[in-house]
Amino acid sequence: LAVSDADNLVKQFNDKGKIILTGVISEEPDVRSDNVKYKISVTDIKPFNYGYASAPAEGEARPAPAGRQGIKDLGDILVVAKKYPLYQYGDKIEIIGKLTTPKSSEDFDYQKYLAKDDIFSLVYWPEIKLLASDQGNWLMEKLLFVKNKFKNSISQILIEPPGAFLAGLLLGEKRELPADLMAALARTGTTHIIALSGYNITIIAVALMGLFNFFMVHRRWSFGLSVAAIVLFVLMTGAAASVVRAAVMGVLVLLAQQVGRLYQIRNALVLAGALMVYLNPRVLVWDLGFQLSFAATLGLVYISPILQEWLAPKDEEKEFVYGQVNAKAFVKSLKSAKLVLATTLAAQIAVLPLLVVNFGQLSLIAPLANILILPVIPITMLVGFLSALAGLIFLPLGKILGWLAWLFLTYEIKIIELLAKIPLAAVSFKWSWLAGGIYYAVLIWLIWRFNRKQKTLVEKMRI
Repeated sequence: LAVSDADNLVKQFNDKGKIILTGVISEEPDVRSDNVKYKISVTDIKPFNYGYASAPAEGEARPAPAGRQGIKDLGDILVVAKKYPLYQYGDKIEIIGKLTTPKSSEDFDYQKYLAKDDIFSLVYWPEIKLLASDQGNWLMEKLLFVKNKFKNSISQILIEPPGAFLAGLLLGEKRELPADLMAALARTGTTHIIALSGYNITIIAVALMGLFNFFMVHRRWSFGLSVAAIVLFVLMTGAAASVVRAAVMGVLVLLAQQVGRLYQIRNALVLAGALMVYLNPRVLVWDLGFQLSFAATLGLVYISPILQEWLAPKDEEKEFVYGQVNAKAFVKSLKSAKLVLATTLAAQIAVLPLLVVNFGQLSLIAPLANILILPVIPITMLVGFLSALAGLIFLPLGKILGWLAWLFLTYEIKIIELLAKIPLAAVSFKWSWLAGGIYYAVLIWLIWRFNRKQKTLVEKMRI
């Protein structure tokens, strides 16, 4: 269960002057342009009132004062520090600084946002000394090592911005993307393809299934390969909790397609969401990634079948089955395109209020942008992954394969930039949560009405 505000003991030192604390970096450092953020699991803390003017020499721990012992297992804090020297996951460090309570603004409740990750204290620009390395989880250290190797390989085989775009697709990294490209992604409703949420994982998962089916891969193999791709994605990004939650949603959608009926996965989906909220209730309100993941997956389960039925009537295949040798392949390509369209629209419909309420912008060009881009995202990820892997083994080979990845990446970037320039590609307006609630109420009613109508038709056919 998530640690409650009352159980987090470190916060009692907030806003009370200098402290000395010892802890371990528990997540991959968040490197920004002018600073770095560390999540620290605190193991010892005490007030800075013993006459020490600075931290001890590197590698030397400060002895506890006689007759006094620090509090142990305090919880987590967030440290904002200078970019250099850069410390790594698993480093045990000593910090001298001031613990402060996170400050919120009218537009953003930063305190509640950090609380969802059990963080109630901040330290800005502290004095830091390294005490030991390799104090974290062994598996996580290896995963982050592989991730960093891949990032370096991508930067060596591809120029920018395609290189940064590929890092976003494969690893969820978007720090190096140019500001104008990030703005274009937002205007075209395609930011999800470089985000660490189920909003992209579920869509990519369905696109992978469609791609494998298009190449006539057996259904079981398609399912297995798609699940393997999701697991690989999670491992490559460091297996953060938010990504694992999103991956669970993606796998559930694939499982539903495997058994042939999206409706059969409803109970499992609701159970998975309820379990995630039980483990950390704060994600329901303050974790936008979880909200997008859950809403997008619900859209795929409840809305996508409706759209697929509208887009692909059952009699349509009969028009193409006879008369030409390649008729089946043509029908399959039509179905794959319509599946991508239905999936895209379903996810867009489901997450629309969340995007408008949180970002104040609605992309009108998003359906077209996603239709043009999503079909090539899986092959782009595959070629990009193979290129980066080859670059690790033999750099010239990675650069040769990188040219093919560059073609796909450049196509996607140019489409995004071109569509973003269209007038009214996106409109800016703000919804209240009340308006969002009304939207979802109407949407639920429409889904219920459609399902009831379908059930009535089935009963009449049986009669």
